[in-house]
Parts: sequence; C-alpha cells; structure tokens
Amino acid sequence: MLGILFSLLLIVLTMLNITKPQTKILYVDNTKVFENFSMTKELQRNGQTEFNNRKASLDSLYARLESDKTSGTQKQALMQQFIKEKEELNQFNDFYSSEQSSKIWARIKSYSAEFSNENKCSIIIGSDNKSNILFADQSIDVTNDLIKYINKKYEGLK
Repeated sequence: MLGILFSLLLIVLTMLNITKPQTKILYVDNTKVFENFSMTKELQRNGQTEFNNRKASLDSLYARLESDKTSGTQKQALMQQFIKEKEELNQFNDFYSSEQSSKIWARIKSYSAEFSNENKCSIIIGSDNKSNILFADQSIDVTNDLIKYINKKYEGLK
C-alpha cells in the first residue's frame, strides 16, 4: 500500500514537472548590441555631422580671433562669442549623447521584448563585456541573433 502511494506521488510530481513550463534564459552582450544597432549608427552619423558643423564654426571664430587683422575691441567681442559657442558645443555634445542613448536603449528594450516573445524566452540577461556574468554557456548567447532581429525591425524588414 505504501509502495503504491509512493508510486502515485512520484507519478504526480513527474507530471507536474513535465507540464510546468521551463524557464528559458538567454544572454546578450549589451555593448555589442548597442554598437551594432542600425539606429545607433544612424544617430551617431547625424550627431557627428551636427558636431562637425558647430566645430567648423568655432574653428572659424578662433581663426578670426588669432588674426593680426582683428582689432582689440573686435577680439574681445570674438572671445566672448567664442567662449559662448564653445560652451554650447560642449552642452550639445553632452545632451545629444545622453538623449540619443536613452532613445536607443528604449528601442532596443522594446524590440528585445518582441524577440523574447517570438523565441518563447522568459528572460534575456544583458551584460557589458560579460563583466557582470561569471559564466554564460555559448548556447544561450543570442547577441548576434538579437542584433539581426532589431536591425530588421528598425529597418522595417520584420
């Protein structure tokens, strides 16, 4: 009798374990995902163009400031303008980088959620250069798959 109860209990536990969905965990390298995302590259190009335009204007001001043809009073006005534009350039650089990174990560997270659903995954662990992960089996590293997926989503191909 005790043997039958034990067998039934073992069968029930086995059935519960079989019917319970298994947690699927995947891993990605956040740095690779961020750097290889098409949106990152596009926004970096746009930001670099704007930065270069502003820097060219600043360089032109500096050249005029250093010119022997510029009078003392003109130099004072140019110096004030130079300082103002240099501060604006630094602020643009800081703000643009921070703002765009936030937008990019929001998009990556959104696409990652869709990727996770399509791959029936419970969690995707991301780490920068594996610094927070002590070990991750290569079989769960989906960094390249996620990069392909998010780029297709971004480009409207998926």
